[in-house]
Amino acid sequence: MKLIKGLLTLIGAIVVIGAIIAVVKIGPKVADFDPKALGAYMDMAGKVLESGDPAKGMVIKKKMVIPEGMSKQEAIDNAIEIMDEIGSEHGLAVVDHKVMPRSNGIYTQIRSYCSPSIADVFLNHSREFIGFMPCRIGIIEEPNGDIYLYTMNLDLAIYGGKKLPKKMLDLAHEVEKAMYGMLEHGASGEEE
Repeated sequence: MKLIKGLLTLIGAIVVIGAIIAVVKIGPKVADFDPKALGAYMDMAGKVLESGDPAKGMVIKKKMVIPEGMSKQEAIDNAIEIMDEIGSEHGLAVVDHKVMPRSNGIYTQIRSYCSPSIADVFLNHSREFIGFMPCRIGIIEEPNGDIYLYTMNLDLAIYGGKKLPKKMLDLAHEVEKAMYGMLEHGASGEEE
């Protein structure tokens, strides 16, 4: 019993020392991060830990509703029309789309949206924002016939580091509103 108590005390001490070292070394570096940064990283880490798949921590998805009387292709075409319209309302133009043939015959399409003026603001701030461009929505039919819309979770791009300047934050929220609106309304088959 004394051995177990001693081991637990040692482990506790190591954890406390590790936490102190982390606060001393990392604390000053993250002091001016966006207040939502930790939550965004914790949410992503939780999804990765749960699934073991890093992509699941960085992407959100929504199951598409196939309205009664519509074929799957008609529902996909309707979703695309809705997404393109919502994107346009928010200044995002379709810059690319690809229907990807897959060996198993499952339908996959990737649609890319961008606003050159918004992209310019972000690239002037940090060239590495190119990794988030253009914004994409994937349409994937699962083997069971269900269709999902996928897009990147933008939380880390918006909140994952130092707080963005107000103009950039406003633009980021506009893009976020557009992309999540496209995902939601495209999946439901109903316009805003």
